[in-house]
Amino acid sequence: MAAQFILTVDVGTSSTKTSLWTENGHLVAHTSCSYPLSRPQPLWAEIDGNIWWHAVCETVQGVFAKSKIDPSLIAGIGVDAVGWTLIPVDHTGNPLHPAMIWLDRRAEEETNWLKSLPSAEHLVNLNANPLDAAYITPKLLWLKKHHPDIFNSAYKFLEATGFIVSQLTDEFICDFTQAYGYHFFDIRKETWDQQAAQEIGIPLEKMPRLCPSTEVVGTVTEEAAEQLGIKPGVPVIAGCLDAIAGALGSGVVKAGQTNEQGGQAGGVGISLDHVVVEPRLIFSHHVIPGQYLLQAGTVGGGSLGWFRNQFGQPETSVAELLGQNPFELFSSQVAKSKPGANGLIFLPYMAGERTPLWSSLPRGVFFGLTYNTSRADTLRAIMEGCAFAVYDNLQIAEEHGAVVDEYLGSGGATQSAVWCQIKADIYGKPFIVARRADGGEGGHDLGLFALTAYGIGLHKDIGACVSDLLPTRQVFEPSMKSHALYQELFSVYRSVSRKLMDDFAKLDTIARSHF
Repeated sequence: MAAQFILTVDVGTSSTKTSLWTENGHLVAHTSCSYPLSRPQPLWAEIDGNIWWHAVCETVQGVFAKSKIDPSLIAGIGVDAVGWTLIPVDHTGNPLHPAMIWLDRRAEEETNWLKSLPSAEHLVNLNANPLDAAYITPKLLWLKKHHPDIFNSAYKFLEATGFIVSQLTDEFICDFTQAYGYHFFDIRKETWDQQAAQEIGIPLEKMPRLCPSTEVVGTVTEEAAEQLGIKPGVPVIAGCLDAIAGALGSGVVKAGQTNEQGGQAGGVGISLDHVVVEPRLIFSHHVIPGQYLLQAGTVGGGSLGWFRNQFGQPETSVAELLGQNPFELFSSQVAKSKPGANGLIFLPYMAGERTPLWSSLPRGVFFGLTYNTSRADTLRAIMEGCAFAVYDNLQIAEEHGAVVDEYLGSGGATQSAVWCQIKADIYGKPFIVARRADGGEGGHDLGLFALTAYGIGLHKDIGACVSDLLPTRQVFEPSMKSHALYQELFSVYRSVSRKLMDDFAKLDTIARSHF
C-alpha cells in the first residue's frame, strides 16, 4: 500500500502555516506566509478573506515544493483558524466584507445593547460566555446596522475555520469549538437556539450547519484542487479553533491538564468534563468528546514584538549577522535581570485586554521605573507581565474548583528557556513543554494532525495519538523563593490594573478627541 500523507493548515492572526505529515506523524515539510492586518480605525482589526485563501494556496504549494512528495498521496486535510471572526459570504463562498477578527472591538455599542436585553443573563448562560465586543454576536449586529445590504444579501455567516473549509469543499459548516462565538449557540445541546437568535435578530437560515471537529464534511473541489496543486476528492474535516488545536497539540487530552499558549493571542485552557459559566473567562468545547476548555485570553503576547519593532534595532541587526532570532538575544539579556525585574511591573494591555477585564480601554503600563532600571529589567518585566496576565485568570478559574494537574506550554514563547522558568516561578508549579522525538514542540500543527488522522480513520484515539507523538518532556521546576516574591508583586500588578481602569477611560476620551 502506498504511503499516505496529511496536510494541516493553521490560519493565524499574522500568518498561515501549513505542514505536511506522514501518516505516522512525522513532520515532512512546513511553510508559512505572513500578512498584515488592516486597522482603518482604532478599534478595528480586519482582513480580506481572499488573503487567507491565497496564503493557504501558497503554503500548500510550498510544502510540496520542499518535500517533493506526490500530491496525489494526500489522504486528508485539517484546518484550524483564529476565533471570534465574522465573514459573510455569498452562495459561492465569496466574502462580502472583510473578516472582523478576534482583535476587532468596533461593536461596543451593539454589545451594550445586548447587555441591556432582559434575556442578557440567559444568553450568557446559554453559551457559557460573556457578552463582549470581541465575540461574533455583536459583530453581526454591527454589520446589520452599518451594512444592511451585506447583512441581508449574505448567504451564510461564517467564522474563520468554516470560511477556509468552504473554499476547500463548497460546504458551509461551523464546528463546535468555533460556535461559542455566537450567543445563540446552546453549548450543552450543541444546537442553534431559535428563540435566542430571534430575540437578537439573526435569521438562522443564514447560519451554517453545526458539526463536531472530526467530521469529514466534504472533499476538495476541482477548483480548489487546481489552486492548491493537489488532486480533487481529498477528504476535509471540519477543523477547529486554533487555541483548541494548540491545547491538544501541547498534550491536553484529559481533564485537569492545562495549556498555556505563548503567542500574540496568549492565554490558558483548562480541560474540564462539565460546563462552567464564568463571565470573566471564556468557555468552549474541546475537540475530545465529553471535554471542554475553560479558557482565558490575553492580548499582551505581542509586547516583545512591539519592543523589537520600536527599540530592538541593535538586536535585530546583530541577530541578522549571527543568523539568530532577535528574541534569542532578548532572552539572554533577561537572564541577567533578577526575578522581579528590580521592582518594575508591566501591564501588557497593548490593545486593551480580554479576560478578565473585558475592555478595550486599558493600555500598556510600566510601573516602577527608576534611574536604575536597565534594558534587561524592561525586557524581563514584559515577560513577567505577560505571565501575570495569565496568572490573573488562573486565580479566577480556581475559584470555580478548576484543578490544574499539569501546565503544558505551547507557542513561540516556549523557545525561551528563561520565559518558561518565569512562568514556572509565577504559577508555582512545574511548567512542561512536551516535545516530539525530533525535539520540536507539539502545538497547533501536531494537534491538528492528530485530529485529522482520527477524523479520516488513520488513528483510533486522538489522545493516544498525541501522547505517542510527544515522547519527551522538558520540565521547568519552580523556585518557591521566586514564587513567594512573585506573589507579592502580583498583588501589586492586580491592584494597579484595577485602580487604573477609570484613568484608562479618561485617557481614551482624550485620545479620541486629540489623536
